[in-house]
Amino acid sequence: MIMSKGFTLLETMVAISILALALAGVLSLASLGVRSSSGAANQIRAFFLASEAVEYVRNKRDSNVMAGADWLAGLGGCESGCYIDAYNDTITTCVGGSCPKIKFDPETNIFGYLSGSETVFTREVAITQVVSYETKLTSKISWMQGGISREFVLEERLFNLSF
Repeated sequence: MIMSKGFTLLETMVAISILALALAGVLSLASLGVRSSSGAANQIRAFFLASEAVEYVRNKRDSNVMAGADWLAGLGGCESGCYIDAYNDTITTCVGGSCPKIKFDPETNIFGYLSGSETVFTREVAITQVVSYETKLTSKISWMQGGISREFVLEERLFNLSF
């Protein structure tokens, strides 16, 4: 009987299958890592977009107090939801209960509503007066990621500083 020194077709197919499974596992982990990092980046952006709206409202309140005006001047109409463009210094009531998507201008690296390409993010701000000297400020960022609706909510209490 002559012994051949090679691989049979069956051995070759088994070896290729094992290599393919190993490669598929590695690629699956890499894909999961990319999706996770994309999700983390969106959460960070959402945090900063929500914080921007809170800082804008706080600045408006402080400017009003310093000018001797009503502490909530210019912040009306946000009880049922509005969107804030801090760069262009505008507050607009959301029409029909939905706010427009935020745009990003790559030339200026600024998020806003006037120029740039539409992002996945929507920002809705609500300012509700609790008592005469206190308001509840809610800044909600929502977006779709991988077919799943995501949301980041930042809530803060603001007080009248001009007693």
